[in-house]
Amino acid sequence: MRTPRNKSRGDDSATDSPDDSDLDGRTPNSKLGRNSGPFLKKIKIKGYDTTDSLPKNLSFTVLDIAGIIYSICSFFLDVAFDVLVALVHYNNGNIWWFTLTVIFVAVPSLTMTGFSLRWYLVDNDTKKLPPVSTTRWVLRIVFLVLQMGPLLRYFDSLYYGIKSNRSKPKVQEQVDFYKQMIYEDADATLLRLFECFMEAGPQLVLQLYIYAISQAETPNSYTWTEIIQLISMFLSLCSMAWALASYQRALRYSLEDKKNLTICGTAVQVVWHFFDIASRVIALGLFASVFPNYMFIVCAAHYVVMFIWIRIMGTNFCDSKCGEFFYNIVLGIIFIFCYFNPKDSPTRRRITFYYVLAFLENSAFMSCWFIFSAAHVSYKYPSMFMQFLSFVLGIVIMIIYYLLLHPTKNISVWDHWMKPRPATTIQMHNGDTVAKTLPQQNEVMEHKL
Repeated sequence: MRTPRNKSRGDDSATDSPDDSDLDGRTPNSKLGRNSGPFLKKIKIKGYDTTDSLPKNLSFTVLDIAGIIYSICSFFLDVAFDVLVALVHYNNGNIWWFTLTVIFVAVPSLTMTGFSLRWYLVDNDTKKLPPVSTTRWVLRIVFLVLQMGPLLRYFDSLYYGIKSNRSKPKVQEQVDFYKQMIYEDADATLLRLFECFMEAGPQLVLQLYIYAISQAETPNSYTWTEIIQLISMFLSLCSMAWALASYQRALRYSLEDKKNLTICGTAVQVVWHFFDIASRVIALGLFASVFPNYMFIVCAAHYVVMFIWIRIMGTNFCDSKCGEFFYNIVLGIIFIFCYFNPKDSPTRRRITFYYVLAFLENSAFMSCWFIFSAAHVSYKYPSMFMQFLSFVLGIVIMIIYYLLLHPTKNISVWDHWMKPRPATTIQMHNGDTVAKTLPQQNEVMEHKL
């Protein structure tokens, strides 16, 4: 059965309630050698083993199907337009842009394939998982060679979800299929998350940099190359926002101590991450168009700071120090573009630190670009406005999510920042003394729904 949550906050540093930190890094299972899905976190429901966070009706809904289909389509479109952009650069004779675009597609894809293969091998050694046929292994190898690792897991998730719905008369069979659906979906969304921030993020900055240079040279016209670049950038931005929100939703389903994320909460997360990442990409891309050499220096400096910060946090994702180190390397890349909670612990101070740093960096990047870009650039003021507006909207929507749509539904913004109330000693009639905490004036009460 689920262990009741301890509502006390004995640690003053625990600025959040036990469930309000969006866990983006799972606790590993030693037998699996990586983050297990729901298989080893079980309670009894109607006499059957299932995860604590599973819905009671175990229904694989139309919205679940639509989410998986959208994930598959976004993967195809994102990769297809990146390849198309590379071909356009090649046809235009821009071999340097072509080479960089291909590198930003190939390296993340190979990394993602390595993760996926490793997880298949670990799953194969796990007795708690059903055996895999030779035909299925051949299919896995084909998809991995074609650099489409997440797609097979999405298809598997869709297959198990449909099988779960068709197995309703057999409760245990339905539960097993539903668990496998969540397991595959969590792995697919994690792979997609890694791929997005290692490929779509750098690709966004690169194409915005190329676009800004091209527009500075021909400000009054749009070529087909620039139109394709704009479409590619928009798709990449949507993919990154969706990857963060869908992984968070899938992960909460697979962890027993986390309440599930609603459809509305998922949608708001997508919008929040969209504006958050957009503001960062605009600042980085425009800064690179004026100071391309310094771009690598500032990104490297930010990456080093984030990597050291992540190591200090002490993540616990993998079962080996080498695997954990490599995982932290990937996390550092994500931290270039947005905050990604790597540890299941209070997040308020970490988020505040990250966004203050991001605001200062973005302001410096945009100021340098505004001052040193060509005088005839017509989109100076619109770009400054859009970057600042995107950052503010991202923060506002994030706060709205935590106040109104977070699964915990008792998150407050300010109360944990206030100093603890002093205890006042009261003399009783029998001579005993009692320490009682008196309320302060203008106390900020915790937000509850």
